[in-house]
Amino acid sequence: MSTFSEVAGVHDLALGEHDAGFRQFVRQALAAPLLTATEEYELATRFQRDNDREAAHRLVHAYLRLVLKTAQEYRHYRVSLPDLVQEGTVGLMHAVKQFDPQRGYRLATYAIWWIRAAIHDFILCSWRMVKIATTRIKRQLFFKLRQTKSTAALLNRQEAEKLARQFGTDVETILEVDSRMVGHDESLNQPLLEEGGEWLEQIPDHRPDQERQLLSVERQQWLHRLVRTGCDALTPRERQIIAARYLADSPQTLESLALTLSISRERVRQVEKRALEKLRAFFLSTPVGQDLRLPA
Repeated sequence: MSTFSEVAGVHDLALGEHDAGFRQFVRQALAAPLLTATEEYELATRFQRDNDREAAHRLVHAYLRLVLKTAQEYRHYRVSLPDLVQEGTVGLMHAVKQFDPQRGYRLATYAIWWIRAAIHDFILCSWRMVKIATTRIKRQLFFKLRQTKSTAALLNRQEAEKLARQFGTDVETILEVDSRMVGHDESLNQPLLEEGGEWLEQIPDHRPDQERQLLSVERQQWLHRLVRTGCDALTPRERQIIAARYLADSPQTLESLALTLSISRERVRQVEKRALEKLRAFFLSTPVGQDLRLPA
């Protein structure tokens, strides 16, 4: 079980070239007084029992060292240290809110899981615009591969098979997560090197233009009028059968029409065939009627 003394050694934190505000935050975090086990228990009890905000405030400040040390472990994930510390602090506050001092362990042991979870979620959301890991297994693999791989190059299949056995998953999942880790987002607005313009301009737009859409609508309206004109030459029964079989939202079967018209199924089929022959002859006599595909 981890103790606070094991995770409090944060004085060697590498700050790099961060702004003055973050440096001030780090100095204040390192200056916050440490808590004994008894003090921590009393503060956590006060917060749990009385919702004492001052007690919660003291618990959070006492463990900001833990956030700083944990965030430093993820400094190679192409995410700024202040952002990592900010997300880790949010995780710490959740831990303080959920912590039960009656269970007998220190807050550091409990809080480290909340801090790491908050940092992990932030890294996964910030790594790329396209979500890099969509399942729990892939999220775990992301961090395991980062810790295991010695180079930034893509894994070959033999290496992936070895890691799949090690992590208890399949090769394809390993290769998928690895390819997403190694790849980078590219802006479609970046300029082309030689041709000029942007990459976005090279993507074809398959949507029909307004002129084509207008022509399509006009053509459909013309065909509807043509069908109505053709049906005018049919007998009432033929029109009824054609409408029920081909123009209705839910076409009827020969059997259902036979029951409706009180005739045999074969008689319905014969009337339908004769009506289609009349319509076919009418459509073939028009300039665009041949585009209609009538049943044989």
